[in-house]
Amino acid sequence: MIMDYCEQEITEGKVKLHVGLQFEDEPDSLYVAELELEENGVVREWKLFFNGFDCNYTFRPEERETLVRYAAEHGIMIQEREEA
Repeated sequence: MIMDYCEQEITEGKVKLHVGLQFEDEPDSLYVAELELEENGVVREWKLFFNGFDCNYTFRPEERETLVRYAAEHGIMIQEREEA
């Protein structure tokens, strides 16, 4: 994944992180990963949008790790939910 930007917003009491990205096998397509965060920085929900539409995409573990690292590089500390 090639990431372009990272921004955090608070809307209606919900903290969301948006990361603009491209997949290497689709260099001409721009996507937005939207991560909804809990108060403690744990990701509650992972979504991927293309042209404003939900792709119903399931991020692979290595993609999630990459997004967490990218956010940290931009000063936003998040973490994945621990699996039970």
